[in-house]
Amino acid sequence: MSDRLFLYGTLLPGLVRPPLDALVARLRPLGPAPVPGRLYDLGPYPGLVPDPSAASRVCGELFALPDDPALLAALDEYEGDPRADGTDGLFRRVDVVATLGDGRAVPCWVYVYNRAVGERAVLIAHGDYRRWGGIMR
Repeated sequence: MSDRLFLYGTLLPGLVRPPLDALVARLRPLGPAPVPGRLYDLGPYPGLVPDPSAASRVCGELFALPDDPALLAALDEYEGDPRADGTDGLFRRVDVVATLGDGRAVPCWVYVYNRAVGERAVLIAHGDYRRWGGIMR
């Protein structure tokens, strides 16, 4: 199990809303890092679709998780991984590899979109939600 978490959207510091901001504040920043995949604007939030073969990258930040399983459990509940009723949630937590600025490949968790990307989703080609003009509509 990884002790790191990659954030790319509405959980990023500065974008996260209460009450999750207190949880995110407990994460220790490790620095900016991309992961392979595509990023979509899904309206009120973005969704990462993993694609290890894609040349595209999703930009975000890597964080160290505190030694507190309750924090990750709370984030899982928020993201819907897994849902209490046993159905698939909107997002699911998976293992990926992020690349830090110094070139180190770091295994980590990330929440990926767990649905088919619909025709209303907009590809964020540069992969950076913070730079996206549709942010926090």
